[in-house]
Amino acid sequence: MSGLSRFWRFTLVATMMAALVVAERYPHAATLIAAYTLMGLGYQLIFGHLGALALSQGAMFGVGAYATALLASTLGVGVIPVGALIAALVAAVVAVPVLRLQSHYFALATIALAAIVHLVAVNAERWTGGANGLVGFGTNLPSELSLALVAWTVAALFVAALARAMAGRWAETARLLREAPLAAEALGIDGARWRFTAFVCGSALGGLGGGIAAAAAGVVSPEATGFPLMVLCLVSVVVGGARHPMGAVLGAVLAVLLPELLRDFGGAWLLAYAIATLIVVRLAPEGLAAAIDRWRGAAQPMPPLDPLPRRPVTAKRRLAVRDAVKRFGGVEAVAGVSFEVARGEVVGLIGPNGSGKTTILNLISGLVPADEGAILLDDQALDGLGAVPRARAGLARSFQTPALPAATLAGDAVGLVAWGDAPEALAMFGLDKVAAEPCGRLAPGERRRVDLARAVATGAPFLLLDEPAAGLGDAEREVLVAALRALAAEDRAVLVIDHDIALLSRACDRLICLDRGRVIASGTPDAVRADRRVQAAYLGRAA
Repeated sequence: MSGLSRFWRFTLVATMMAALVVAERYPHAATLIAAYTLMGLGYQLIFGHLGALALSQGAMFGVGAYATALLASTLGVGVIPVGALIAALVAAVVAVPVLRLQSHYFALATIALAAIVHLVAVNAERWTGGANGLVGFGTNLPSELSLALVAWTVAALFVAALARAMAGRWAETARLLREAPLAAEALGIDGARWRFTAFVCGSALGGLGGGIAAAAAGVVSPEATGFPLMVLCLVSVVVGGARHPMGAVLGAVLAVLLPELLRDFGGAWLLAYAIATLIVVRLAPEGLAAAIDRWRGAAQPMPPLDPLPRRPVTAKRRLAVRDAVKRFGGVEAVAGVSFEVARGEVVGLIGPNGSGKTTILNLISGLVPADEGAILLDDQALDGLGAVPRARAGLARSFQTPALPAATLAGDAVGLVAWGDAPEALAMFGLDKVAAEPCGRLAPGERRRVDLARAVATGAPFLLLDEPAAGLGDAEREVLVAALRALAAEDRAVLVIDHDIALLSRACDRLICLDRGRVIASGTPDAVRADRRVQAAYLGRAA
């Protein structure tokens, strides 16, 4: 979708109008919904779209609240955006070490960050007022209603902006990074930069929400940095919808209104919120907003991705592996392997299971660092470079298990990285008729061919293909052979792993056989197949 649908635009405007009407009597509650909406939108960036369980968004909300309060109480200037700026600066400082961590380690690191912020709020009494917090500050706006109007205008603008940003290429890139991060890096998508940007921008939105909340209350205390607020943020985003722009609004409305409506029943709102969360997670795991779209039958397809410009043609002519060594513990998976692949030829890499074939591809593509040896494009050494710069230097690869997000259309999976004509790559592998099908609905052979088409569509002159014939039928294998020869005719270098020796003999100019991490034969397909060492190691002695 290119933005909010008509239904959601109407819902957003209606919610805003209702909040402003309520603000006449309950200005703080109305403004707090807008503040929580901004906090939730920020959390959607890192948690919803990139799938990183950051547990510091509540702390960033508190940083923004304290920054706004400090500026207002010391200088008498209520500049709310300063909260966003300070939260972004804090996030940028901690992002470099924290974002290197994965999974639960990342979550634990962000919990530690939140704990540090809370301890500073409690103990830095000179600046934060300690346990009593800061009181008696305000804004330059004439009334609480004016603040509510400003807060909701800002929140609505960010909802609309993120709705547009979350469509098309941005959404598909985020989905690939979330569901297949290794494939994204091997295709030249810088996941580290995306995570850094999402973490900093999301924290800034959290800080902006905190600044608005502090201005509305006229008081800020360490509770604004406490972990319960983070839990509230997480639950409201999950309930509202982690990847739907209106999910932040719906979650914020519930987070504020339930305590207000059930105020006379003590902590009953917590029970009500817990029950609502369980129901939503069970019946609508994608959140209320996405569920409403589904129930209305109004889920909008993504618009076609605009093609990237043609990849600049590189002058590099040869990929070389020189004395590559890779050890895993005490096992030498690759033991001094050397070979070259020139543009305009297809080279097959064969060998029994465990001979080091996929490890070689991982070393070349930068997914795994070599312990010794060198990988070169002509005389340019790639040692020390990760997968992203190597992809940008002209390498692309497919995977043994196709890494394709289930909800992404086949055409979009290819078009996302296509430097030029995605339909051309789809046609090369006979995928024209399934371009509009989600990858999760494709047959295994079709998924395999989409993965191959995606690598080809990058325009990279050096292609690394890992078992491209696995799961293909006879007709599909014929398409694959024709595609490999067509790629060589396009002056591309192709290094291909497969167990189908007959297929590789037809498609390849040369074969290289590995056994126990070493090259035991190299030459024309007929010569390699006739080699006794190959027959013993790979084909069996009776071959």
